[in-house]
Amino acid sequence: MRRTLLILVAAVLAIAGTTAAAPAATRAPAVVKAEAATQQYGTHPHQTVDITWNPSPAPRPAVILITGGYWYTHASWATWAQQFADQGFQVFTMDYRLNFEAAWPAQRDDVASAVKWVRDNAGRYDADPDNVLLVGSSAGGQMATDAATRGANALGLKGIVALSPVASPYRAWQDGNTSTVDKIRKLRDNATLLARCYPDPADNSTSYRETGCWDTWRDMESKNAAGKGDAPMLLVHSDGDFVPPVHSTELEAAAKAGGVPASDVATRIVTGSTAHGQNLLGTPGMFATVVSWLKARTT
Repeated sequence: MRRTLLILVAAVLAIAGTTAAAPAATRAPAVVKAEAATQQYGTHPHQTVDITWNPSPAPRPAVILITGGYWYTHASWATWAQQFADQGFQVFTMDYRLNFEAAWPAQRDDVASAVKWVRDNAGRYDADPDNVLLVGSSAGGQMATDAATRGANALGLKGIVALSPVASPYRAWQDGNTSTVDKIRKLRDNATLLARCYPDPADNSTSYRETGCWDTWRDMESKNAAGKGDAPMLLVHSDGDFVPPVHSTELEAAAKAGGVPASDVATRIVTGSTAHGQNLLGTPGMFATVVSWLKARTT
């Protein structure tokens, strides 16, 4: 089985005008407002942010949306990005290096780079660099919970909302081994590609990744880093979610055990639903709940 994976990984890695002069009396504005809808926060083609913003006399909180898609593709946030912007946020939808392009922790690094870019360029979009929040969906939810817990909120986030977060890629791998559901098995396979190896406590080889195999799987688990000082987290699932709520309830329990105040971490479960990721925002009252939660964490 391991030989097959290494062959697969090796194969994937192998594919892998004139401007008129201004009048002398004209002064340039203190901050030049950007108009381009897409900007690069890094050199890789997928290190981009799509910006949805409204000019404002006072800086507005910045919300960074992290797409889902099994770490293998980027899902669109287009509809919800505009709705968040209409609720008073300046919105930055980030793409990132996918699992066949770069192994973990490249995706963590991309979140950190995107947050830095938003802060450095906040003035161009009437955004408040001191009020940065994340909203992640599915695989993007795992990246959001990782950002909240890593280094006791080293990114200085005001809070994160994770919709169907794959907060435990190891659990996703275990579930995929026993399930016949295509989405669950697909999640298992893509978590394996993200780590570049199968999880095995006896295997800490460094082939195809920065750290040992088992250390990489442990590092992808948000609950392993949860503790005092983490960013506030709102975790959302449906009770029929193919990423089950236990991903978040385990993270919540670990955070509280580590000293996170009960008011700073909560899991919401939408009953009688199979909604996943962004689709949770379309369930009755959930978008309003998320917006209210985000606004309550800004200063």
